[in-house]
Amino acid sequence: MIVAGLLVGLATGGSPWFAREIATASLVLAMTLALTEIRFSGLSPRQESRAFAHAFLWNYVVLSGLVLVIAYATADPDFRAGWVMMAAVPSAIAVVPLTSVLRGNVRSALISTALLYIASLALVPAITLVFVGRAVPPAAVAFNTALQIGLPLAVSRALVRAPKVERWRPTAVNLSFFAFVTVIVGANRGVLTDLSLVASLTAASLIRTFGIGLAIIGLARILRRGADETVAWTLFGSFKNLGLTALLAFSLFNERAAVPGLVALFFEIVWLVALQRVLRLRAS
Repeated sequence: MIVAGLLVGLATGGSPWFAREIATASLVLAMTLALTEIRFSGLSPRQESRAFAHAFLWNYVVLSGLVLVIAYATADPDFRAGWVMMAAVPSAIAVVPLTSVLRGNVRSALISTALLYIASLALVPAITLVFVGRAVPPAAVAFNTALQIGLPLAVSRALVRAPKVERWRPTAVNLSFFAFVTVIVGANRGVLTDLSLVASLTAASLIRTFGIGLAIIGLARILRRGADETVAWTLFGSFKNLGLTALLAFSLFNERAAVPGLVALFFEIVWLVALQRVLRLRAS
């Protein structure tokens, strides 16, 4: 579905109307359906706090640190601001439904994601202020947290009682990802088909996605971590909320500042296509 969405988006340009709204709705739907498999009985604060500590380490220490290094190796000041914004935002919301697809621990992924977004209310303004000199309004981050985590969680609690949800959940999540990728890639086709622009950001984007993702999987194998932990480490260590990155970069700086997020999004999608096979090879 993701490969199909990538090809259809590049071929057609996606939706000519309400592209951002359709992409957001698709992701919220995938999130909502993925959360219907979660049960909160028997919650272990010790286990969840450990999972969050790992998620914070990989997403806000390792991945953000790498992105900040890329930012300061970038000569163009607009692109540098875009990389800093990427370092500031939390993990992609898609980490939760992807954890479901990759058969990881969805409950831990949700709790860790929610806590990362709560932390981001302070971290996003702080990082952009320190490294660029401008602070993102916390209200913008709070709104996205409520929309992309709070709403799906509330709706999923009602859907969990519906008997047919279990049967249709995998298909619906995959179709939601198809719609999301098609619209996002299509909306940014002009940027993604500007080969000279993409080439200037390709090496950094490859390191930021494939490089760090493969390194984490290799480390998890050396440390003999289980499948759940490997999935969590890899997703939190290689996925940022690039839609939010582009939106905030464009709003706070200019359209050029949004380009690193858009190019990195293309590589994240390609990494996502490869990830399931890579994890399957790792398991064997």
